[in-house]
Amino acid sequence: MNRNSYFWLFATFACLLAGLLIACGSAGSSGSASPPSDDDNDDNDDLSPDDDASPDDDASPADDDASPSGWPGPPWYGCTANDIPNGATVVVALDHVYQYYNGDSDNQRQVDTAVNFPAAAAWSKVSLRVELDCPANGACDVWDRLANLFLVQNPGASETVDELWRYITPYGATMCMLVDVTQFANLLAGPQTVRSFIDTWVGPNSGGNGQGWRVTATFIFEGATKSDVPDHIYNIWPYASVELGNPDNTVETQVPPTALTMPATVSRAELRLIVTGHGQGNYDNCGEFCNLTRVAVVNGATFSDDPWRSDCAFNPIGPNERGTWKYQRDGWCPGAVVVPDVIDVKSALTPGATNNFAWHVYESGTTPYVNTCRPGNGGANNQCAGCAFNSNPGNCDYDGSEHTEPMDYLTAQLWVWE
Repeated sequence: MNRNSYFWLFATFACLLAGLLIACGSAGSSGSASPPSDDDNDDNDDLSPDDDASPDDDASPADDDASPSGWPGPPWYGCTANDIPNGATVVVALDHVYQYYNGDSDNQRQVDTAVNFPAAAAWSKVSLRVELDCPANGACDVWDRLANLFLVQNPGASETVDELWRYITPYGATMCMLVDVTQFANLLAGPQTVRSFIDTWVGPNSGGNGQGWRVTATFIFEGATKSDVPDHIYNIWPYASVELGNPDNTVETQVPPTALTMPATVSRAELRLIVTGHGQGNYDNCGEFCNLTRVAVVNGATFSDDPWRSDCAFNPIGPNERGTWKYQRDGWCPGAVVVPDVIDVKSALTPGATNNFAWHVYESGTTPYVNTCRPGNGGANNQCAGCAFNSNPGNCDYDGSEHTEPMDYLTAQLWVWE
């Protein structure tokens, strides 16, 4: 019997003893990573607090109790009492705004707010501080949810969005993050619209699953010295959801090649990528628990992006969470900031000319990932091969629980300095 088998036998026995039958979800995986958790809509997580009473449940690092080296800095970006220096200009964009889902007629998952930022200036630093609190009359959402902060231009039908930052909510716990958004300083000026999104599906009437979140977002403007702000921010591929592993709906179809004309002079250019994988129960347990390779192509030059997070067990707020917060995931950890990958691409650009950009997702090398466990890919009994948790007839279909669509959420921005 292998190590995972021993772990799941132990976990099952512990669940029975504790009477927490909800904690005993599906065990085992054909994938390359850890057992499943809830990402956005899967209610089969282990809800019991993780107190290290059970064997280590993450292949790396081995010591679940090891202290993080970078707190409160990257990759955890926590808050401190000294986040707002004396003399800073402070703009509170959201103040304990309640975000929840209480049916289609009362959907507060996405909130837009009008914000009056200070006039454009050569700020030395601009920070974004986001606090998540539980609702005033209830518990925090018990699941880990995808969340974003956007700057929205022309809200409505012709809107464009700049994703300022992405994070994942913790399992039923509070969190606070402080991140550097100085590169967006030229956009954070005058009247603007800020959008907060949390992919929650609970609200005031959700009982034991929690009731959502209260969000406070504060922008902190410091100094008046020339800062390292790009002259241009291009949304190569604005925030997009991308189905993975479907040959009838390829990544290249959903994220088509694009072309941009560069300014005549380029002194510096960086590609900022934010990628998180979601969904489970598919071939290789993608997209939350499989490690795929993403490749950006700039004028034929390739740049690989590997967002895999093997350090989730080091999360400083993890012991306050419930669920499977320790498991490695594709690009994120529960209760943590999603860390962008910033890549120097200046050498591949041609100033004053049209530049071409493309995006690919590979299983290994240049082999595209194919999800053999998807609707429409089964035999006469709607039976698919390679499903992580279910080999029975009908296993091809997504069930909103153990089998959910493998997805990437992608933002690609090009920062250019002249």
